[in-house]
Amino acid sequence: CGPKPIHQQHLDIMQPLSEWTLVDYYVDDPDIKKWKAEDLPVEDNSIDEIYNSHLLEHLSHVQVPTVLKHWYTKLKEGGNLTLNVPDLVWAAKQLYHYSQGKMLDGYYNRFDGEHGLISIFYGSQSHEGEYHKSGYTQDYLVKLLLEAGFTNIEVRSEFDAHDMQVLIATAIK
Repeated sequence: CGPKPIHQQHLDIMQPLSEWTLVDYYVDDPDIKKWKAEDLPVEDNSIDEIYNSHLLEHLSHVQVPTVLKHWYTKLKEGGNLTLNVPDLVWAAKQLYHYSQGKMLDGYYNRFDGEHGLISIFYGSQSHEGEYHKSGYTQDYLVKLLLEAGFTNIEVRSEFDAHDMQVLIATAIK
């Protein structure tokens, strides 16, 4: 969930907030569980909904299929999964524009630095939990979710609270 305060974009999904368990392995806060995404310490078939924003890209692309299957087992039948990940196609287009000498607008308007365009690909690398190890297109995300057993998969592209184009994927167990 990242450090508090939680952005309104996420609060809009996590209503009522009191019914959610906040999880972030790298945040020190007594209200936030330090659980690893690949090892949720809850019973199988016990979770109604899993929502994560800007987490999947921090996991190795080799590890992601196993993590998605793990989440699938933790969800109740009919449970919902919502993912928010950077849109690799959008990021690649921004990189191409930059390489052509075109000015980039917005938050990622330069190439280098913690908030430069390169951080969309590799993370800010400001601490251990801020490295990107995987990337996603709409088709690849759908493929991974199908392979994990999910159905009713929908993926849309939109601009999000992190000031970048992202893919929002929803799926049902």
